[in-house]
Amino acid sequence: MLNYRIYGDTDNLQRPLLVLHGLLGSLDNWHTFASKQQTERSIIALDMRNHGGSPHVEGMNYRLMVQDVLEVADHLQLDRFDLMGHSMGGKASIWLALEHPERLKKLIIVDIAPVNYPPRHQAIIQAMLTMPLASFKSRKEADQWLAPTIKQPFERAFLLKNLKWDENGQFTWQCNLPEIARHYLSITAFHETDLRYHGPTLFIGGGQSDYLQAERWQVAQTYFHAARLAMIEEAGHLPHVQTPDIFNEHVNSMLNS
Repeated sequence: MLNYRIYGDTDNLQRPLLVLHGLLGSLDNWHTFASKQQTERSIIALDMRNHGGSPHVEGMNYRLMVQDVLEVADHLQLDRFDLMGHSMGGKASIWLALEHPERLKKLIIVDIAPVNYPPRHQAIIQAMLTMPLASFKSRKEADQWLAPTIKQPFERAFLLKNLKWDENGQFTWQCNLPEIARHYLSITAFHETDLRYHGPTLFIGGGQSDYLQAERWQVAQTYFHAARLAMIEEAGHLPHVQTPDIFNEHVNSMLNS
């Protein structure tokens, strides 16, 4: 079963919101958000398969991810729940809504659409796979090694959160990088379907990101007939990190309505 963390009363889940992170992320990406939200509702943040503290397993398609999420929901005895997913986690949320609409109350999709995306992470993943982890004595050394390939310090810091010390005192990847690399193209893909979702849905996009630009939003509306869009112009692909206050306002407006 997936690794998860509950914010709020663990014995009495109130207005539960399940939260799914993006590619090469983890449930820790949502700690600040969940810490602020836990007085309003129970937040259950999940590590997706082959990420964070979840098992390293074969396969990375969205049908498997949906099954993983429902396994946690069933374990927690949640018949219906609110669901929010970012990027890869957003696509998993999209498929869960389309295939199991009876399980959801409200749906929030963060900076992703039900479309095929061009591969844009392959150089990053390849750089991570070729890092000489055994030679690094600190995260700073790992950061310096990665800097020529990944220019943005913020992006490097995000990726290097996947590093952990093993029992021999050497760095290793917490995520299952080889399996993620093997199935990367299936993560970027979206296969057209006749399924539609009619429940309340909010898409939150970053104005500085191209993941949810106008034509992609139009496609999203064909699948989600009750969807509305909140675009945060100051944000990029990580609006929950870059503009947390505005992001939280949109989430609360959706879930409290």
